Amino acid sequence: MNIVLVLVVLYNVLVIGGIGLYLSQRDNASGQVTDMATGGRNANLAMFSVTMAITYLGSAHVYGLMEMSFVMGAVALWFSFAHTILMCVICLGTGQWVRRLGCATIPELIGRIYGKQMRTITACISAMVVFGLVTLETQTLGIGISAISGWALGWAAVVGAILGTAYVTIGGIKQTMWVNLVNAIVMYASIIIAGIYLAFVLPEGWEGVRQHYVTNGQDYKLSIFGTPDLLVGFSLAAVFSVVFAQSVNQQGMAAAMSAKDESVIRRSLWIAAPANGLFGVFPVLCGLAAATIPEFAALGPKLAGATLVVKLLPTWLVVLVQAGFLGALLSTFAMSALAPATIFAKDIVGANTKGGLTPEQEMRLIRRVIIIVGSLSAALTFYNHPNVIRAITWLFAWLAPLFFIIVAGLFWKRSTKVAFVVVICSWLINCVWSIGPIKQFAVSIVPGTAVLENAHITAITAFVLTVALYTFAKNTKPALFSDAYLQEQPTGGLA
Repeated sequence: MNIVLVLVVLYNVLVIGGIGLYLSQRDNASGQVTDMATGGRNANLAMFSVTMAITYLGSAHVYGLMEMSFVMGAVALWFSFAHTILMCVICLGTGQWVRRLGCATIPELIGRIYGKQMRTITACISAMVVFGLVTLETQTLGIGISAISGWALGWAAVVGAILGTAYVTIGGIKQTMWVNLVNAIVMYASIIIAGIYLAFVLPEGWEGVRQHYVTNGQDYKLSIFGTPDLLVGFSLAAVFSVVFAQSVNQQGMAAAMSAKDESVIRRSLWIAAPANGLFGVFPVLCGLAAATIPEFAALGPKLAGATLVVKLLPTWLVVLVQAGFLGALLSTFAMSALAPATIFAKDIVGANTKGGLTPEQEMRLIRRVIIIVGSLSAALTFYNHPNVIRAITWLFAWLAPLFFIIVAGLFWKRSTKVAFVVVICSWLINCVWSIGPIKQFAVSIVPGTAVLENAHITAITAFVLTVALYTFAKNTKPALFSDAYLQEQPTGGLA
């Protein structure tokens, strides 16, 4: 068996298994039931900020950016820029809001604002979206392991899914956070060293990569602004989809819900934003370089960048880079698998069970659902390999409406009917815009809409409907963070 694969898998088994078993034994010794979803809500600054940064460094950032930069160039970095903006929104906004309310899921937050039916509806959609993200994380785990081992993508994904499931199944979100701290050190150290090393082993260095694009009339691929079409169609779509969707996505909000307090979330901005934003430079450089070398370019966008890393770097550095990459992917896989499991246990089963679930029942149910989600995502990888970033931005479009109704319900006013109309209309528009003939017909009538992706359309629809309908809505309730609502409460606080 490939020595690199053996060492990378061994590293992950030791770190994941060791930390998971330690936390599990500690809980057993204290007589506590493992809190899979929120970890006791005591995550400190280091645990929270690193988890925030790495949770959003998943499939799209690692091999997705290699794939996209191979095709469209440095403009792919806008996906990283969008996540830097996202860190600001979460740490200064949505992350603090969910922690203040003491919620465990985003559907629970929406239920607090708009009632039980809206909680159930958004739980189903949110779980569907995050399951889609899990399948993409599984695909890219397979890409990484396939590049190391030479195995078929499907079987490599199975190995990745097993490791990813173990990443969170034993100790829940607390296990994920501790493993993230270890992986962060390995990941950032390895990509810095690898970026410097590649300058000496590329056939003509980084200057040769630049000259290739200039000579072939593709110098736009060296600019983060690309072409006007790419700037609008890809860059703005990335910002729209990432900021409006991920700031209210259970995948990342789970970390905020487990933070010790709001101060931890606010202060983590200075660590999470740069740690997340700077990571994308290395995979983009790998994708750009791979497209200029015939040996790697012949492999196509999905495997070119990953194979370049394996072939050109020395074994010890490949082990570190792949361990770091897989650490980032496994972290995102773990948080993505935990999200639908938590939503299912708390918002679908627990919220509709008389008396709710006991801590033991909830723990067992979350673990079982994580295993089921991981198994299904691995099986799907044998049959479907969508473009990672485009698939992710399409999935994010489903969550964008939730951002607007949450902000309105927290700070403006509340109306369950308006919220329902906003999300249903936005989801219908997203479906319609996904049908090629209908989109082409709309573009033929209004040519300017040709550059609009699902993320644009859904976010614009949700924003316009939220503002318009709430402006004229009657019989609304005070917003949860408004003085009027707080004065209504018996203790003057949040219900």
